[in-house]
Amino acid sequence: MPQEKTYKRLFLIIMGMMLLPLVLQVTHIPPIRELSGYTAPIEKVKPSRGSITNGSYQHYLDEAAAARFGGRGFFIRYYNQLMYSVFHKTTNDNIIIGENGEMFLKQYTDDVSGITLREKFGTVDSAKRAARQNVIKTLELIDSLKAHDIAFLVVLAPSKTAIYPEWLPDSIRPCGFVLQKEYASLLKEFNIPHIDFLPVFNTLKTRSKYPLYTKYGTHWSNGTIPFVADTLLRSMEGLLNRPLPHIQLTDSNITRKYSRPDMELESTCNLMFPLRHPKMPWPKYTLCDIPRNYRKPNLLVIADSYYTLLESSPFSEAFGNVDYWKYNETSISKIPERQNQIAFIDRYAAITDADVVMVMFTTMFAYDYLFGFVETALKTFEEGDVYDGSQYMEEQISHIIERIKSDPEWIGSVEKQAKREHISLEEALRKNAEYVYEMDFKKKP
Repeated sequence: MPQEKTYKRLFLIIMGMMLLPLVLQVTHIPPIRELSGYTAPIEKVKPSRGSITNGSYQHYLDEAAAARFGGRGFFIRYYNQLMYSVFHKTTNDNIIIGENGEMFLKQYTDDVSGITLREKFGTVDSAKRAARQNVIKTLELIDSLKAHDIAFLVVLAPSKTAIYPEWLPDSIRPCGFVLQKEYASLLKEFNIPHIDFLPVFNTLKTRSKYPLYTKYGTHWSNGTIPFVADTLLRSMEGLLNRPLPHIQLTDSNITRKYSRPDMELESTCNLMFPLRHPKMPWPKYTLCDIPRNYRKPNLLVIADSYYTLLESSPFSEAFGNVDYWKYNETSISKIPERQNQIAFIDRYAAITDADVVMVMFTTMFAYDYLFGFVETALKTFEEGDVYDGSQYMEEQISHIIERIKSDPEWIGSVEKQAKREHISLEEALRKNAEYVYEMDFKKKP
């Protein structure tokens, strides 16, 4: 009899464990934070003779079940926490853990170890030749900008790996060549206006009580932004040959409460519990020394995500309009017509409206020189002011139609709409594309 009770208990435990995901999926208890990071959408496969025969439908069911089973977030975070706490490892292949738990983005450690150099150029000599050609080409761009009375500034932003190489794990062996340093030397040789923050940050590093990068972040920390912003404004002051506002620090605000950029790598580890954050400054600051009858200059920025903290700071208040071309791909602007992919905006107007063009890049993006902006701008000046709003709309609508056609679920919905409304598929596609265009590309930000 006791043995029979034991079997029943074991049976109930096993059944409970098997039913637990279903219970969690229905009740959402306990509540678990959504997983951070990017998850590729699962392409829906409809059951058919062909999809069942070749196994694609079964594969879709497996993927869908794995992505939607109850408690998925809980189990992933539990496993990740176990790996991190016990083995000091992360399941995110894009994060490298260094000394004392410092986190680095793999793209930056690949640059340090020479992996990126070998993939992009093969040899140091090839990289140096390409860099020199790129900088010489930049002189053409500067001439074109000067013809429109536009100043040009290159900003070399230091990466965490460049400032704190001592924090890297022993497995990362520096290759000895830094392409960003090569560009700094060439920009100086050709007298191109630039700010190299690498030596500046190395000096700050020895004087600062707090690190210039957070333990679990990859961008420069909030604490460095007032200094960076003031340095940029003072440099632009010289380029424009007129006074600009400066930055005044009002409160150092030492805290353990980080903003999202300061803990971005931690968040993508998807751990169960938050990590302990060392104290860091999250300063408060404002514009000061604002000139009398100040006319705000317009700014065009071409940069990676390092510009984001400047974008949301008092730095941007020193300018009239600020167009931010992220990676030279997407335009972020207060002007609705420029809030789009740069392929579909009036690039000539955006460039010539600027008083200053600033391009900012880190070590990782030195291999994609200025994000291709030199070629983009020179081509824009060559074509001139030929922007046609109606042509732009047609290009964008065609682009949306292609997106609809490439999405099985979306095109299926449009086909049903065409039958329901007794119109051709082409008419239905056009109708949907125009609606998306109106909603996504003509709305005010």
